[in-house]
Amino acid sequence: MDPDDASSDLWAPHGITVLGAAAGTGKTGVSIGLLRSLRRRGVPCEPFKAVAVVTPDDPAYTAVPPWQRGVLHNCSAAGLEVRWRHNPVVVDLPRVGALEGDLYVKGRLVGTAPVAGEDCLDPSALPGPLRRQCEDAVLEGYELTRAGGAWLLVEGAAGAGELDPGDDLANQVLPAHAGLPVVLVTNPRRSGHLAALSGLTRLLAPELAALLLGYVLNQVGGTPQAPLLAARLTAATGLPMLAAIANSPLPDGYDGSLQMLERLYDRRCRYVEASGLLERVPLPADHRSTPLPSLSTIEEFTP
Repeated sequence: MDPDDASSDLWAPHGITVLGAAAGTGKTGVSIGLLRSLRRRGVPCEPFKAVAVVTPDDPAYTAVPPWQRGVLHNCSAAGLEVRWRHNPVVVDLPRVGALEGDLYVKGRLVGTAPVAGEDCLDPSALPGPLRRQCEDAVLEGYELTRAGGAWLLVEGAAGAGELDPGDDLANQVLPAHAGLPVVLVTNPRRSGHLAALSGLTRLLAPELAALLLGYVLNQVGGTPQAPLLAARLTAATGLPMLAAIANSPLPDGYDGSLQMLERLYDRRCRYVEASGLLERVPLPADHRSTPLPSLSTIEEFTP
């Protein structure tokens, strides 16, 4: 399918999946920017994240219960209240680097779960009944979210390819079930991330690899290195670069307050729009040229 053919009923209205080559690529930042931009265009949109591992390192989290933290920013950027169906499985770690945390399924505490790495829950480490509970909740939550008819943004967790395809609910099982075009995100500023993306396509299930749309270079937009990095990655993966997004730090004085969150979401939105990514992902045809209101809450922007 051609992503530029926005009139295609099969392509345009449904949404995308955002996966990372590793933890820390900036999937959530890209997702926030896309969702806020779509909201500004009047596109009904919703996020979905099958599995999230959260830690108490964001001051915004203190205002919400643990089961809402995995998609707090995605939902807020889209102007939505967090529902369990947006993120059916959440592991809440007591501190950064902890190896086990409280496991929430469909918004309820059901026990504890070990984690396999940063933002990574391995369902194969769970007892059989608990694993099936997580799998059923993920599929139920996705179908409930999809039934609303909004444009969907499915976000993965940690790095795609870190777990066996059949065990990776967030990056392989659910995305293959959803069948949405897949955008890969990598952050060349972090060690090993380029190599992880270069080898990622060989680790994806064939049905998921067939959905790959291209990749995003995060935090390097506007730098001389971006074209060189893109040439290397395209040669290694056979995929096109969809956008190079500039470095987008947290606003000065970020404290998790509502005012700061709005500044954060608007900043992410502006950086994503400046990268041209919105022109390379499938949107409903009648929203591509919608005039946009000004962003009055964002500080001066320089890509």
